Amino acid sequence: MAETIDEKAVSGKSGRKKPENMLEALQCFLTARYDFRYNLLTEQTEYRGKEMPDEEYGIVAQRDLNTFCLEARTGGINCWDKDVSRLLHSRKVENYHPFLHYMNHLPQWDGVDRVTPLAMRISRKPMWVKGFHRWMLGVAAQWLGQAQDCANAVAPMLVSREQGKRKSSFCKILMPKELTPYYIDKFDLTSESGCEQKLSLFGLINMDEFDKYRAGQMPALKNLMQMTTLTFRRAHRPAFSHLPRIASFIGTSNMTDLLTDPTGSRRFLCAEVDDKIDCTPPDHAQLFAQLKAELVGGERYWFSEEEEKEIQHSNRNFYKMPAEQELFLRCFRMPQKGELSKPYTTTDLFNYLQKHYPAAMRGVTPNRLGRMMVALGIQRIHTEYGNVYRLVKLKDSSAA
Repeated sequence: MAETIDEKAVSGKSGRKKPENMLEALQCFLTARYDFRYNLLTEQTEYRGKEMPDEEYGIVAQRDLNTFCLEARTGGINCWDKDVSRLLHSRKVENYHPFLHYMNHLPQWDGVDRVTPLAMRISRKPMWVKGFHRWMLGVAAQWLGQAQDCANAVAPMLVSREQGKRKSSFCKILMPKELTPYYIDKFDLTSESGCEQKLSLFGLINMDEFDKYRAGQMPALKNLMQMTTLTFRRAHRPAFSHLPRIASFIGTSNMTDLLTDPTGSRRFLCAEVDDKIDCTPPDHAQLFAQLKAELVGGERYWFSEEEEKEIQHSNRNFYKMPAEQELFLRCFRMPQKGELSKPYTTTDLFNYLQKHYPAAMRGVTPNRLGRMMVALGIQRIHTEYGNVYRLVKLKDSSAA
């Protein structure tokens, strides 16, 4: 509710006016000339002139408040700037959620598939085309507020060895014009609370030059990618806010060996860009109308376990081989069918590699080595002495 106006502040030639009459007159005067809305994401009131319906909304700043007040007084309303401020920062201004508003005002889908041609601007490989479509469904689901239980936890990664392929430009054109303020290509992982706030404010986050992130930052990033509900404290707020996530991730890289954790690679849908990308803006209204229609029709917007395994397999050419993996493959291999092999525990392997390559193995733990074995798909055999791997020691390695 608006605060009570001091009657002394609203007295006019005809005597003192009732505050509610003055406020009603002020509201009628302003809404006849301007459109107002309260942006739920930015928590700011926005406006545009009635005579300029095609113009973008602007944030109501102090200068605008003063202008509104002067216009109202010129129009015969004996108000003050604080009256205008109270009105425009009250619940009398209609709420506006940029993404819900956009998705709820889409035209009916015309039945033409626009997602597949968009995906094929990057690559024609079936895994990429199918995965990109699934990811776009996740984008639309989060903008509609439907992804409450399962976040869009996969990020397409556009990779090329050369610059100038227009990878970043392609990421930008995915956003409709109405939502371009909610696209960002700078994402700093050093501030966890700042990252969570961006997930509730932006619709698409481009992790441009993905290779700039350190391997030690990957666990935090993957945790953020899986978040559905965000908890953080806004500036100048004593309490924490609990907000739904809106943002999805996409990324670019000029390095092909950008993945360091094979088990976590299911979070990145990599595609190598060979030619300069066509960055002609798509028909966004029909593009998202298609995605919305597919969601309404029951189409799944999250990646299944089987699809994640397919992503891991398709990403095999994008791994940056860690030192312990390189050393292991230098010293051991899996046996051929019927070939004589020897059982090794994870501890056996760790002690062997650490003994012969102490500098390279610095920072590696037996648990980390065990995870690497799983990621390599080496079969683990359960015995009464514990879990072992049947391996063949390479001839050029020292005797184990």
